[in-house]
Amino acid sequence: MTRVPARLDDLRGPLLLAALIAVPLVLWARTAPLDVRFDNEFATLTSLAVLSAFAGTSAFALNLVLGARLRPVEHLFGGLDRMYAMHRVLGQTAFVLLLGHVVLILASRATISFGTALELLGPGAGLTVFAGVLAFSVMTVSILLTLFVRLGHEVFVYVQRSFGVVFLVATYHVFTTDGARSLSTALNVYVAVLATLGIAAFFYRSVLGNVLVRRRRYRVLAANRLDEFVTEIVMEPVGKPLAYVPGQFVFVSFRSQALRSELHPFELSLERQVLSFQAGAIANQFHPFSITSAPDEEELRITVKAVGDYTRALRILEPGAEAVVEGPYGAFAHRIVRAADRQIWLAGGIGVTPFLSLARSLPDEGGPSVDLYYCVEHEEEAHFLDELRAIAARRGDFRVVVVPRDRDGFLTAERLVEELGDLSSTDVLICGPPAMIHNLRAQLHAVGVPDARIDAEEFDFAKVGVDRVAEPRLSDGQVLALLFGSAFAGLLLAAAIVVVTEAG
Repeated sequence: MTRVPARLDDLRGPLLLAALIAVPLVLWARTAPLDVRFDNEFATLTSLAVLSAFAGTSAFALNLVLGARLRPVEHLFGGLDRMYAMHRVLGQTAFVLLLGHVVLILASRATISFGTALELLGPGAGLTVFAGVLAFSVMTVSILLTLFVRLGHEVFVYVQRSFGVVFLVATYHVFTTDGARSLSTALNVYVAVLATLGIAAFFYRSVLGNVLVRRRRYRVLAANRLDEFVTEIVMEPVGKPLAYVPGQFVFVSFRSQALRSELHPFELSLERQVLSFQAGAIANQFHPFSITSAPDEEELRITVKAVGDYTRALRILEPGAEAVVEGPYGAFAHRIVRAADRQIWLAGGIGVTPFLSLARSLPDEGGPSVDLYYCVEHEEEAHFLDELRAIAARRGDFRVVVVPRDRDGFLTAERLVEELGDLSSTDVLICGPPAMIHNLRAQLHAVGVPDARIDAEEFDFAKVGVDRVAEPRLSDGQVLALLFGSAFAGLLLAAAIVVVTEAG
């Protein structure tokens, strides 16, 4: 069942983006009579190509702004998870629009002759055209790598940063093209402002982030291994502590001797040798983690599940290691407009982390009645049960139910209705894997829970900084083949359109 936004707040960000992308199209339409611009095949294809270029460039610039993780922009979208979802959609939209520009501009030249179209792809077309060809080729490669190749985190970050460089080259192409430059002063100023915002956002986050982005310093007190995969990391502030509300998360970078592999390998156990080797290549990276401590606690706590190189390496963090914390981000559990007196918390595995902070923040009396369903593969994987049950003993309106899949199967909305009755006036908070969220949301809609009563957050929503579960990766040879093969994918498609147009 497709989700329909129930509140205007859900639409603020997307509507603003759509309006900002539409403005240059309106300005372009007002610079000359439309009947002149669409009076023949060549003019029509050229006009559509120009429109695609302006819309694609605007979307590209705004996507860089979204990627900068600016707090006011996050608030506009109602949380970083929603902003990142729009970031992915906007990036794909920008690519499609710019691909449309390439195809249409070549097709327009093909109405004159096939040779005229092909001249745009050759060195004789000049630096301006070559800049556009280069920008689009690199953009194609970067998007293909992001979507289809399981890259290590550092390579993934550099691929993402390449989009900023691509945009710089694309901007040069836009502002040195005679036709676009001479259309309208208002249009040029508007596109220049958007381009400047995009470039500034790129430099703020990717080039000067260590200087400009506000971060706080902490010191690791302990890395408590809860089982073979899950580790709780406890940190104390060095200076002013972070202010946050329950349900939020932070990006953390650990500066650790162990992570830099400076210990002599022969002095380590085999496990620590392997972890130290992995960590040496991935230290000083920022990854997102949900806060599990309550805001009134002096220490900052996060809980990490080992699902990749980085999170496995964190298990050897030593007390005293430095932690650099950026945030807080997110609005999970605070997006319900009118909070109900009764809440259901649905946690999937490590998705329990924001609920720990929420539970630890509950007062002894007052507040909503809460039923926490803690879904795990096996019952022994449910951590912090003693503490959660202690909170339940202290508060008669807080209940904890462990749902092991090997015994009970997947949690369903039908089971919730059987045990809790009508849910139509109950707030339901879900945090877990995307499949769990998608399935439960659809089931909750089917049993009468309005979408305005459901708030969900994927614990792996952020592509940058999130470990991927180990999967078979492409070999080096396959990656190189993909790079060389995809570098001119967009251009080959455009050339095919040219051939078809010429033949027709």
